[in-house]
Amino acid sequence: MALCLGPGKNGDKLNNNAHNNMLANATKTGINFSNNKPPKDVWFKSDGLKLHYLDWGNKNDPVCILLHGFAQTAHSWDFISLSLSHKYRVIVLDQRGHGDSDWDKDKRYSTEYFVKDINNLVKINNLNNFNLIGLSMGGRNSYYYASENQNMINKLVIVDTGPETIKKGSSNIRNFVQMNDELDSIEEFVERIKKYNPHRTEEHIKGNILNNIKQLENGKWTWKYDSFLRSEFNNRNAHQKNEDQWKILEKIKTSTLIVKGGKSDILAKSTLKKMSDVIPNAQSVTVEEAGHLVPGDNPIEFTKILLKFL
Repeated sequence: MALCLGPGKNGDKLNNNAHNNMLANATKTGINFSNNKPPKDVWFKSDGLKLHYLDWGNKNDPVCILLHGFAQTAHSWDFISLSLSHKYRVIVLDQRGHGDSDWDKDKRYSTEYFVKDINNLVKINNLNNFNLIGLSMGGRNSYYYASENQNMINKLVIVDTGPETIKKGSSNIRNFVQMNDELDSIEEFVERIKKYNPHRTEEHIKGNILNNIKQLENGKWTWKYDSFLRSEFNNRNAHQKNEDQWKILEKIKTSTLIVKGGKSDILAKSTLKKMSDVIPNAQSVTVEEAGHLVPGDNPIEFTKILLKFL
């Protein structure tokens, strides 16, 4: 059973302020949207954990499930959710260990457990024939889910990930997430992110940062995901071999779009082509002026491509 649990009177006010700030940033960025309503915060139980998702739009509309990347949150998709929610119900999951979802005390963060959570999310909402869209880690979780649940999905979108990744990009992510994770101010996090991702403006980063960090009792700020994931970055799916992932992709008959960032240091052109060849009903597209985090780096172009495909 899913529980729509509001954060209370003061929390509602903070959420409304954050949403209004997001709308203002979306307008400045040039995002096209017609739905001004904030999403509902919903929690549900999965595998003994209390997981959170954002529920945008009208419940009677076709459904899109969005899955964020490693070390991100459901709010990473805010601009995209805002653009889609005039014609789709958009469900954006905080995957286990991230955002406002529980951290797993047993540290079960391999793909099979993320896929289990997708299954429970689908069951709790009684969904079928929905669109599944995942970025990076969320993209991998999406294609594993799709390979096992062909009859449930209308269309699949895999964003800037695949069975093989560019070592330099993976090293950059590892080095970034393993830096000191407690800083004195929000501005220090903004500066760090700006250096890591020059595709984002400082204003854009400031508009999103509060959804990705939290303040500790000692007054310092830290990331809003389980620190275990930072220390175990290379070991999350050590048992899953690249060749196994190619076999997973071969199973997918669902109409699929594979999206690559034009400046991505994670997904190579050769891997993109191989994925397009291996998945029977796939097409691919490159979003220019975007790095690995395509939906956030170039949300306008990404949304146009997404809406056309859907």
